[in-house]
Amino acid sequence: MNSVRNVLLTVASVLAASVVSAGPITVFSGQDDGAGTGGPFPGSTAAQTAFLAAAGPLDLLTFESLATGYTDPIAAATGVTIAIGAPNYGVPFSGINDTTFGGLYGFNTTAGGDQWLGFPNGSATFQFASGVSAFGMWITGIQTAFTSTFSLMFNDGSSQTLNIPINVAGGAQFFGFTDPGASIAAITIQGISGDAWGIDDVRYSSQAVPEPTTLLLFGSGLAAAALRRRRKTQVQ
Repeated sequence: MNSVRNVLLTVASVLAASVVSAGPITVFSGQDDGAGTGGPFPGSTAAQTAFLAAAGPLDLLTFESLATGYTDPIAAATGVTIAIGAPNYGVPFSGINDTTFGGLYGFNTTAGGDQWLGFPNGSATFQFASGVSAFGMWITGIQTAFTSTFSLMFNDGSSQTLNIPINVAGGAQFFGFTDPGASIAAITIQGISGDAWGIDDVRYSSQAVPEPTTLLLFGSGLAAAALRRRRKTQVQ
């Protein structure tokens, strides 16, 4: 029985440790400076392709099914709420937009779609009911003439910040990251500027990280299976 108890404790310890451990953060970034609303976007697309290959199954938020206009907060998808911390400059700058002034401003990047989210001179915080470990988005219309600070801040038990490259003359860019093992509850996209810009085609992991109790139960099941095999061997 002592050996079985040791198996249980070992398995439980390893599984519980996996809840709090996180792998290294990997950033994926590509830019198409000055590109028009119709593309092409070779740099951004290449970065997105690499991100998707590394991140595994993801949910996609295109904003296409949401009502246009400025709303705070936005019930964006099941388990996802977006809190807007920015003034309302109206269409086509703030909130869910379906029109644009072109590549120097925010615009849609969804194939066959027309809606996107804008929040100039402020921030948007994505809040996840289940923690995520990967997040990516298309950013449109950012210009260095208006801003030198653009960041993505997230909370996975401790706050961390990733700096996002800024296009000189608008266009589009993809920016994403993976943080294996993390359980990120909130992500804030922050742009301190008077620039008109937007985001679209947001991708995020939605697989809930098992609670420690669940992992311990799983570990107990493994230990019980080991005990049954041992007893069977002894009987034989």
